[in-house]
Order: sequence, then structure tokens, then C-alpha cells
Amino acid sequence: MKMNPCYAPKTRHNMNRQRRTICLRRGAAAVEFALCVPILFTFVFGIIEISRMAQIQHTVREAALEGARAGVAIDAVTADVMNKATSITGAVGIVSPTITVTPNPITYTSPTVSVTVSADSAKNGWLMKLFTVGQPITGSITMTREVQAVSVP
Repeated sequence: MKMNPCYAPKTRHNMNRQRRTICLRRGAAAVEFALCVPILFTFVFGIIEISRMAQIQHTVREAALEGARAGVAIDAVTADVMNKATSITGAVGIVSPTITVTPNPITYTSPTVSVTVSADSAKNGWLMKLFTVGQPITGSITMTREVQAVSVP
């Protein structure tokens, strides 16, 4: 039967440096783990939350761009712009985006179309609502319509 070196009788034979180190460090790994895990989880969840906010920011800008692209066509109407921007924001699960189209309604003689899409960070993030109260994530773009290039005398 093999004895545990920490509980072996204290003789000169078994009191070498390695056994003393093992006995003195017993439980140190559990304490180090308990101290490091909360810091590690804070970093991991922080990275996840910042990644989500970057995804929302990119999606809002992309929705504004695609909405404006839908609005530059000759036969475009405001509903086309709204549907395109809503489909883009819905693809990544953005909750209740605000979509503003200028001019509203889009007419044949409208020279430009501007689309602004914003999303509330408190409704779309997990922890960002604690830090960004009332600050929306916004994307806006203005494009010249095709009517100006194809105007008929």
C-alpha cells in the first residue's frame, strides 16, 4: 500500500523538497481557479456583447444602404424601401428598428432618397442596456435617384 506523501511519517527519507512543495500547494489550484474564472467570464461575455453591438451597427448601416438602393429605381415607392430595410434588420433579429425615408412619399420627380435606420441598443443587446441608456445605433445614407440620369424632356 502506497502512502500519501503529505501524510507520510516525517522521516528524513520522505521529506525531500518535492513532497514538501506538493503538501504546501494542496488546494492552490482550486483557489486560483476560483479567482480567475470570474475575470475570464467577464472578458468572454464582454467580447460577445461587443461583437453583438458591432453586428447590429453593421446591419443597421447595411439596411439603410439596401433601402436606399431600393428607392433609387424609377418606379420605386416608399413601401419598397421600408420592406427592404425591414427584411435586412429582421434577418439578424433586430427588435423594433425605426426606419425613416425622405422624401415620403417618393415621387417621380424626387432627386434623392435618404434612408435612416436606427435600433435601440437597450432592446437589442444583453448587457449594453446597463451602459447605453437611450442611445440608439443609427445608420443613414442618401443616394441620387435614377430619374435625374434618365429624365425625359
